[in-house]
Formats: sequence, C-alpha cells, structure tokens
Amino acid sequence: MQNKVVVPGKVEKINKRKFKIKKDKGSENDLTVEIVEDGDYQVEKLSIDGLPATMVDGNPIAWFNNFAIKKNGQYINQRFFVTLPSIGDSKVIIFDGNGNPYYYTGTIENNTIELTDGDPAIGKWP
Repeated sequence: MQNKVVVPGKVEKINKRKFKIKKDKGSENDLTVEIVEDGDYQVEKLSIDGLPATMVDGNPIAWFNNFAIKKNGQYINQRFFVTLPSIGDSKVIIFDGNGNPYYYTGTIENNTIELTDGDPAIGKWP
C-alpha cells in the first residue's frame, strides 16, 4: 500500500479550476487538471513511491503522475479532466483512492480523460 507523501512545490495554479501538476522523478510527466465546477480546491502532488509496478494481470505500469484534489479538506468526488502526454496505443491505468489499479475504460479525446475520484495516480501500459 502506498503512503501518501506530498511533494511540495510541484503544483502550479493556473486559475480557480485549472492546475498544472509537475513531475518529480525523471520517469514522470507533467499533467494538467481542470475541474468542472468552481470552488476553492487544494491540489497536492503526491510521490509515486510505493505505487504498484504491475497490474494484477502482470502487465508493467509506467506512472505518469500521482496527485490529490481536495475541497474543504476532503477528496473530491466530482468531474474533472486530466490532460495526459501523448499515449499512442497504450492503455491508461488509474490507481484509485481505494488502492486498486484498473484500466481506464472511458473515452480519451485529445489526450484528455474524465475522472471523478480526487485521489488518483495515472499511468500507462505499455
């Protein structure tokens, strides 16, 4: 199980609903997050240390980034969009707040996915 370790200085607030989450390690990528509803959000960059290296089916995971979005100190459960680096034919993998990696089955449009869990890590295979 991953310990949620905040990496300071890696979140850039673009406006009230849009944030850039900068990479920490060389294997990571910067992501842009845009929350649908207005609000007072706290976005934290989390370490990828301790995240699983493989899926249950044995496929390896290359983590893009790990972050948390909170409102009033609680993880959000509302729509937001994440813009990923180009993934080509890879499958997107999400590590949810319950500690379960799964293959993203939603639509990917212009390298952007829609999520509702305010505590995701995002990666890909292969």
